[in-house]
Amino acid sequence: DAAPKTTVIDTAIIQAPPGKGCPRCGGVVFAAEQVLAKGREWHRKCFKCHDCTKTLDSIIACDGPDKDVYCKTCYGKKWGPHGYGFACGSGFLQTDGLTEEQISQSRPFYNPDTTSIKAPAGQGCPRCGGMVFAAEQQLAKGTMWHKKCFNCAECHRPLDSMLACDGPDKEIHCRACYGKLFGPKGFGFGHTPTLVSTNSDSAPS
Repeated sequence: DAAPKTTVIDTAIIQAPPGKGCPRCGGVVFAAEQVLAKGREWHRKCFKCHDCTKTLDSIIACDGPDKDVYCKTCYGKKWGPHGYGFACGSGFLQTDGLTEEQISQSRPFYNPDTTSIKAPAGQGCPRCGGMVFAAEQQLAKGTMWHKKCFNCAECHRPLDSMLACDGPDKEIHCRACYGKLFGPKGFGFGHTPTLVSTNSDSAPS
C-alpha cells in the first residue's frame, strides 16, 4: 500500500484550558514543537519578540512585566534601562532547579480531543474524519485511524490489526460481529493482519 499522506495542521487552533496552553496563542503545545521557558511551554513559532517578531532563544529572550517575551533591544526600549539586564538571557530559563522532565511530570496532563479537528476529505480518521497525529495513530491498510476510533462498529470492542475485519460497509468489525453481519461466506477471509478487503477481486489467492 502507498504510504499515507501527511498533513500539516496548525496546532494553535486546538485551544488548551485557561493557563495551560502557549502563552502567546493559547493553543495546545505538543512535544515536537515546544520551547520550554520559565516553566511555560511555547510553540516554537510563537516564541518571538512581541514587538518586532524576531525569533528568540533562551539567550536573547527577555521576560517582560506584561508576561510576554521580547528581544533585548525592544525590551530596553519598552521597559527602560532599569529593567534591562536582569530579566533577559539565561535567567529566562529559571525553573527553580527542576529539569524539563520534572517540570513536565508535575504539570497536569491534558489530552486534547483532536477528533474535533476535521482533516481534508480522505485524509482523516475513517471513523470520525478527524486529524490523526502520530502519538495517537493506528495504521491499518495504509490508513491512519485514531486509536480510540479503532474499535468494532457494532460492539465497540477495541481492535488491533490481528482482530480487525474490513467489512463491505467500509467499516471495521471484530471477528464475531463480522460473522454475524456478513455470514460464514465472508468470515475467514475478510480479516487479515493487513485488513484485506472482502471484495472477490482483492481476496488473497
